[in-house]
Amino acid sequence: MNDFKLKTELFFGSRALERLEQMPYRDIFIITDGFLESSGMVAKMAQHLPAGARYQTYSNVKPDPSQELVDEGVAAVEAARPDMVIAFGGGSCIDAAKAVLYACCGRGMAKPYFLAIPTTAGTGSEVTNFAVITRGENKVVLIDDLLAPDGALLEADFTRSVPARITADTGMDVLTHAIEAYVSQDATAFTDAMAVKAVRTVLSDLPAVYRDGMSMRSRARMIEASCIAGVAFTNAGLGVNHSLAHALGGRFHVAHGRLNAVLLPYVMAFHMADRKYREPYERLAGELGMAGADELLHAVLDLRQTLDIEHSLSGIERIDALEFERAISDMAEAAMHDRCTPPNVRPVSKQDLVNLYRDAFRGLSF
Repeated sequence: MNDFKLKTELFFGSRALERLEQMPYRDIFIITDGFLESSGMVAKMAQHLPAGARYQTYSNVKPDPSQELVDEGVAAVEAARPDMVIAFGGGSCIDAAKAVLYACCGRGMAKPYFLAIPTTAGTGSEVTNFAVITRGENKVVLIDDLLAPDGALLEADFTRSVPARITADTGMDVLTHAIEAYVSQDATAFTDAMAVKAVRTVLSDLPAVYRDGMSMRSRARMIEASCIAGVAFTNAGLGVNHSLAHALGGRFHVAHGRLNAVLLPYVMAFHMADRKYREPYERLAGELGMAGADELLHAVLDLRQTLDIEHSLSGIERIDALEFERAISDMAEAAMHDRCTPPNVRPVSKQDLVNLYRDAFRGLSF
């Protein structure tokens, strides 16, 4: 059995922001994006910084953060020499901050206290030792315990302004994390329990938040589910659903959660086609009170439809058919070498991944 890791201190519940106010740090550097800064969300969060603290921001983070963006952030952090870095935003902001600090420490800087405050309920990056950075047309997965934040603050109010489409994408990312962690070759009793809780929460609360963004009880449950799933997959690993999405997203620049959502039923069906690899899906379905793996698969399909997510990759406007076919071999090769692939529930070949891409592009019936 793998050792269970949770390096990050969690702050959640009604008094989470009070913990931020009580922290002993005074020179604070905030890594965020332009929208969160211009909308006043950064200032709203900064009201809860410790009394007398000074802060500055780097707000140039974009979706799928590039190596060039990380390099800019490294220069800014090295110049500031803060005693605390706050990553405030979605997965891209948190991943960018991780990569920035990783590089700074590699260049000899002492690591400041690293606090992650997610503003979306999706990646779980606030508690993981994973980060994803884009280099050219490739998404590169970094895995190192140094990447894990020292603290994570979960405040549902910071997710209040997330649009319905992004709520759907990030929520389906949570679901994919949890399902892949549960069926992973490296899953344990501890990660299974967390994955089940996350799947159950997503199935019950994501539709509510999608329909009504002011459903704060469901928003709170979703941000907790995202964190729980993050702990699960940090310990159990993921699988080819994420590997395929990474390669595809690097090429076509489509939101990671949406790609996971479109791919998930095809990946599940591929695994379930073999009785040996169907078994963990049957177990997961049983823990959710379902009749079997087929009911679980159709629950995923029904949720995807409720969230108005495309049934096939060909339905996504940014993915051109001719370019997709030209890129499919390279994408499958990149997915084979992705660091999410080794713990996949079922051994795969490059041709398996090519076939999965083609099935997901055409849109099979289930």
